[in-house]
This record gives sequence, C-alpha cells and structure tokens, in this order.
Amino acid sequence: MEDWISRTELQRDWISLVFLFNFILLAVLRGSHTRQFKTFIRFIDPKLYFKIYRKDNFLLQSFTALGTLFLLINLCLGVFYCLTLFEFGSNSFSFFITLLTEIVGLIFLRFVSLKICCKLLGIEGFSEIFLFKALTYQIQISILSFFLFLFYEFSYPSQEFLILILILITGLYLLSQFSLYREYWGVFKYNLLYLILYLCTFKLAPWILLYSILK
Repeated sequence: MEDWISRTELQRDWISLVFLFNFILLAVLRGSHTRQFKTFIRFIDPKLYFKIYRKDNFLLQSFTALGTLFLLINLCLGVFYCLTLFEFGSNSFSFFITLLTEIVGLIFLRFVSLKICCKLLGIEGFSEIFLFKALTYQIQISILSFFLFLFYEFSYPSQEFLILILILITGLYLLSQFSLYREYWGVFKYNLLYLILYLCTFKLAPWILLYSILK
C-alpha cells in the first residue's frame, strides 16, 4: 500500500495540471451554456435534453466540442490509471500524452469510417441520432468519472478504490450502451450488417489496435 501511495505522489505534479485543465473546461462548459448544462446533467431523465438539443450538425456546436474534449481527457485518464494499475505503463507525462494522442487518432479514424459506412448503408439520419445520444451518455459518465478520479488522486489514493471506480465507470458505460441498443432494436434488427460492423469494427477493433500499439 505504501508503494502505491508513493507512486501516486510522484505523478501529482503533472497530473494536477491535467485535472486543473479539465476543471477549467467543465467550468467554461457550464458558464457559457448555463441552461443547456443544467438540462444536460439530469442524468436520470435525459429525454428532455434529447428533445431540446438534438440538432443537425450537433458535432459543430461549441457545447459538444468542449464536452468531447473533456470526455477524451477523462477517457485517457481512465485508460492511464487502468494500465498503470497493472504496471503496463509508466507513471509519466510522456506516457499519458502518448495514450491521449493514440486514443484521439483511433477515435477520429473510427468516426470517419463509421460515417462512410453509414452513408453506404443509407442510414445517415439514424446514425446522427444514435451518435448524439451515445456521445451525450458518454460525456455525462465522464463528468462523474472526473470527480471520482479527482477524489482518488488527491484524497483517497487506494488501489482498491481505483479498481472500484474503474468497475463502476465500465458498468455505467455498458448500461448506457444496452439502453441505446434496446431503444433502437427495431432499427438494428433490419440492419444487422450495421450492428455487426458497429460492434466489431467500430467498438472493439480500435481498443485491440491500441493494445497492439502499446504492446
């Protein structure tokens, strides 16, 4: 346990700046979109948010852009904690930046591939709605993960607590995905090719590729 706490102490200098940057992002997100943010954090009942803020080209909106950046950094933190927990990587800023670069690159490639496949399958309209809801759920989960990681890093640096956080975040993500698939099963069952491509190519392949790169 003492070794684990000592390792955490060594990484606080740079990781504090990462948390500070993400906190500023969250503050800007709330300050510049106060009404939307209040609706957005209604985690239990997101239907009102989907109804009001589902618009065309939602990815170009500043709220989505800031939220996605916030999500990517928190996702990278989660992967960083997971890998260093099992001593698969170093507790260094350079390793964190490498992870962030590779994750952003893989997600961008996945997004471009997804858009091309959806266009070929003629389901662009459906994919926009699905992506909007999936991204909303993921940003909401990233807000919770940010505060949990913050508490872990600066208040309770316990290995067991970190494992509990990672399990909780993974569980919430899987639950959100299950909710989406259940909601749109009527569409998926007539587009099984899309479902297979989405699950195998766009969900699993990027993480397998990331593992291969790091290995």
